[in-house]
Amino acid sequence: MKKIETRMAAGLAAALLLTSHAAGAQSHTKQEEAPNRPGFFRQLGSSLKDAGQQMVGVKPAQGTKATVGGGDIYTPVSGAGKIGGLFKADNHQLAQQDKLDWPRVALTFIEWGASLPCWTVEARIWTTSSASTTETFRTCADAAVTETDDLGDTAELNTSALWKGRDALTGIRVPAGKPNSGGQRSTGPNPPAQPFVVNVSRPGVSDKAVDVALRVAWISGFIRTSDLHPGASGLLTPFKDSRMWIAGFKPEGNRDR
Repeated sequence: MKKIETRMAAGLAAALLLTSHAAGAQSHTKQEEAPNRPGFFRQLGSSLKDAGQQMVGVKPAQGTKATVGGGDIYTPVSGAGKIGGLFKADNHQLAQQDKLDWPRVALTFIEWGASLPCWTVEARIWTTSSASTTETFRTCADAAVTETDDLGDTAELNTSALWKGRDALTGIRVPAGKPNSGGQRSTGPNPPAQPFVVNVSRPGVSDKAVDVALRVAWISGFIRTSDLHPGASGLLTPFKDSRMWIAGFKPEGNRDR
C-alpha cells in the first residue's frame, strides 16, 4: 500500500511540475509575442535620438540628433526645401476625397537601384497649372517613420502600419473625370492614372520605389496616421488623394549596373 501511495504522490508531483513548466512557457511565449501583436506604433522612447551613441556606451547630450538604423528619412541636397510639411495645412478630409487640386508633387528618382539603400529624389512641386519649383533630396527606403504620439513620446510606425501605408498609395486611382496622363508617367501638372503603380520588371525596384515614396509622402504630410487606422468596419478607408505621384526614373541614375 505504501508503495502505491508513494507512486501516486510521485506521479502527482510530476504532473504538477509539468503543469508549472507549461504555464511558465505559455507566459513566456505571451511575453515574447506581446511586442509583435498587431498595433500601430512601436514605442521607441529615447532610443530614436540616441540609438547610435548608446551602442558604444555614450550617453548623448540633450537634444543630440543621431541617425537610426534605416538611415535618414530626409536629407536636403538642393532647391527650395518646401517638401517638408507641404500638405500639413490642408483640410485632410477634403484631400482624402480628392477634392483639393494644389499643391501637386511629381517625384523623379535621380539615383536609384534595388541594392541602393538611399535614393536621390527630385520633387517638382506645382502650385498652379503653370507654376512649379523643384528640389532635390535623399531619403532611405528603410528609414524609421516616426511621429510624436498623444503622450508626447516619439514612436515609430510598425511593420503593419507601413504595409497599410504602401497599400494606401498603390491603391490610389485618379477619377475618370479628373485630368490625368493615363498610363504615361508625367512630371506634371497632371498625374498618371495610377500615381504609385510603376511598370518596372526589374526585381525589387518597384517595391523600393514605393517604400521611398511612402517616406516622402510622410514627411510632406500627404499621408498621415489617420489614413492608416481601419474604420468601424475594420477596413481602411480608401485613400483617394492624387496630388502626389511617381514621375519616373532617370536612366543615368541606375546604380544596379
